[in-house]
Amino acid sequence: MSPAARWCAVTGGRGFLGRHLVAMLLRSGEWRVRIVDLAPAVVLGPDEEMEGALGAALRDGRALYVPGDVRDVSQMTKAFDGVDVVFHTASADPIMGNFELHYSVNVEGTKNVINACITCKVSKLIHTSSSGVVFDGVHGLFNANESMPYPDKFVDAYTETKAQGEKLVLGANGTKGLLTCSIRPSNIFGPGGKNIPMLVSNARIGMFTFILGHGKNYDDFVYVDNVAFSHICAEKALCSKEGAKITGGQAYFITNMEPVNFWDFVSSILEDLGYE
Repeated sequence: MSPAARWCAVTGGRGFLGRHLVAMLLRSGEWRVRIVDLAPAVVLGPDEEMEGALGAALRDGRALYVPGDVRDVSQMTKAFDGVDVVFHTASADPIMGNFELHYSVNVEGTKNVINACITCKVSKLIHTSSSGVVFDGVHGLFNANESMPYPDKFVDAYTETKAQGEKLVLGANGTKGLLTCSIRPSNIFGPGGKNIPMLVSNARIGMFTFILGHGKNYDDFVYVDNVAFSHICAEKALCSKEGAKITGGQAYFITNMEPVNFWDFVSSILEDLGYE
């Protein structure tokens, strides 16, 4: 680890993306990482304890687990004390359709994160948003870029509140020295993700025997480490005056740049796993 390693905090640090981001930050040797999540204590999986960097980092002080809920600004202020950068990945499960829950986490929680960053004089806030913040659920997005406006109507509570949270983050850029950037990943997949197990469980009960509609819909998928790396790239871009001028207060789509037919993607996975 570099002697000049800085402290950063990762909210939602025990989530799917959060775990990969924490591991990547620790492997870089440039960061000490404060892992912020809901559980009262961290419980390591066998791969993290025996093979991963996290177990060793927790033991030697390069990583610290801090229980905290983004809905409590005092907990966030305690978690961010002495931190230079915050990576805000925490959010409610997109599958849950509870608007009040999504609003409390994605909007009020993000507001608390911003306020805690300002109180603690954090220099940079990198926010995990979603590519769905510009999708209305009706019109397909082909070759869309960051100039796409937010829709008048959103497809669900998750994307609506994610868009509101993103607006808060981007609007906070430049407030009392805080620089911000928002990352908009497409559908994330990779080790530890929920989408592959969900496909398998649905395949077991015959959910993919039929395709409703023309079956020609395309989607963008992105590997989880690519999303984690984009957060690190955003932070580095904000480190220079010129980079901050370009990147500060901006949102960026992150994909594998390989749009594929949704059903071809699903079929290839299921066939590799032995399902028809």
